[in-house]
Amino acid sequence: MNLKENTHINKTYKSLEREMIDFIELGEADYTLSDVRKCLSLLDNFLDEISKTDSRETGILTVKKTVLAINNLNENCEYELVETEQREKIADIIILAGHLKGYNHINEDTTEEWREW
Repeated sequence: MNLKENTHINKTYKSLEREMIDFIELGEADYTLSDVRKCLSLLDNFLDEISKTDSRETGILTVKKTVLAINNLNENCEYELVETEQREKIADIIILAGHLKGYNHINEDTTEEWREW
């Protein structure tokens, strides 16, 4: 199962990317394009990794690893990389991926336990 091909995940991912870049172009961001690329790379890796998992336990460990990495990146960006709209999109991608794998209900926020953004 290649979760990157899911229409909703793909649309949300592209919207997230555009929003983050728009803030840079408007001069309203204290983060760089490199930081945006790092965040998107973390999500790409997450989608690749969770696609290969075969149990809820392994899937949740993948969620935890990704959320902690995004926490660290956001902290390095003075907590400005992930604002409210970006938080919702990142969480949507992670939650939907887990749901499509059968690991969580669509309304179960699997990021909340570790999320600082």
